Amino acid sequence: MRRHFRTGATFVAVAVIFAVSGCGLTSNNDSLNGDPAELPTPTPIPTASIAPIDGELPYDSADPTTWTDRQLVAQTIFQCAPVSNIGALSKAVRKGLGGVVFLGGVAPSNLAQQIIKLAANSGDRVPPFIASDEEGGVVQRLADVIYPLRSAEIMGTWPDAEVTRTAAKYGKAMKKLGVDMALSPVADLNSPGHFIGSQSRAFSSTPSGAARSAIAWATGLESVGVAPVIKHWPGHGLATDTHLAPGILPAYDKLTKSDLIPFDRAIAAGFTAVMVGHLESKGLTERGVPASRSPKALAILRNQIGPDGLIITDSLSMEAALVGVHHRTGEVVRASLDAGADVALICSGPPDIVDRVVAQISPEGLTRDDLIEKVKRILAWKKRFGVIE
Repeated sequence: MRRHFRTGATFVAVAVIFAVSGCGLTSNNDSLNGDPAELPTPTPIPTASIAPIDGELPYDSADPTTWTDRQLVAQTIFQCAPVSNIGALSKAVRKGLGGVVFLGGVAPSNLAQQIIKLAANSGDRVPPFIASDEEGGVVQRLADVIYPLRSAEIMGTWPDAEVTRTAAKYGKAMKKLGVDMALSPVADLNSPGHFIGSQSRAFSSTPSGAARSAIAWATGLESVGVAPVIKHWPGHGLATDTHLAPGILPAYDKLTKSDLIPFDRAIAAGFTAVMVGHLESKGLTERGVPASRSPKALAILRNQIGPDGLIITDSLSMEAALVGVHHRTGEVVRASLDAGADVALICSGPPDIVDRVVAQISPEGLTRDDLIEKVKRILAWKKRFGVIE
């Protein structure tokens, strides 16, 4: 499919994810929200004519049933790389991955032009999602090219209307850069002494407060055409740092009365793109299995968000994601997709990760029909937010 470009506030119809919540942290001063930096509107680069990889035919985005198994698997994977390594990201785009992830680093001043160059590499393939981890505070990847945001903890003390206004204003600047998805808001509870709370990444310690601010933030982003992703279901507030160890939560019946409430309310408000954490909870997940690859947990979430909602894993390169699969990234990607995730985020792994997952497609596990349904959802979200026509 031929790439189209947008100009002005929505000039690029692609998506690249800048540093997923599980892919590292960039510290910013908790300064006052300011006016956007003057962002130049870059000159669009004509779509390149790129030969299909491995002899595959160009994609027909309207009908993924015509795609090869490899094309289907590739669309479900988002790959990280440093923001300075455009070459590596270009290779990922040429492989047809569903998204590319800028992993940490300082965004360059000519980021918009780099995004256009990167997008041109998609050629006739379905373009990747462009998203960014924009929570505010310590997790804000575009602060240097837009402006620093207050932390979620501080914004959680504001009136809902002010949170919405701030998100909409910042979202407009994101769109001008060509970013169509934000890996925010955080709907976790602020639990003092625990990982998320210690970094001021949560809006409130109360379910009602966290829900109100998360919905307000998501409302602002969506109002300007940026897709919000609610995270980290079923609630990271009481968990340790899952970059380093499994996150163990209270039992499911307790979560339903506390940590899950903000997610329930955000989903009920219509925000159905959800990032799932590597978190275990008795009664919700199978023993020793994180929610990100738990068939039981993801079935519960799917029932909530409906058939059109999008389930995205936190980075499957985290330590907590790899427990029980002998640190094999290909196996954890396959397991997450088989369990019900639509998108698998990876920040490290073998270069042949797509082929490794393709080799595990089987009638008894991850099937071709499963992949087709996932890709249909991904394409619907890309169309909804202007990534494809």
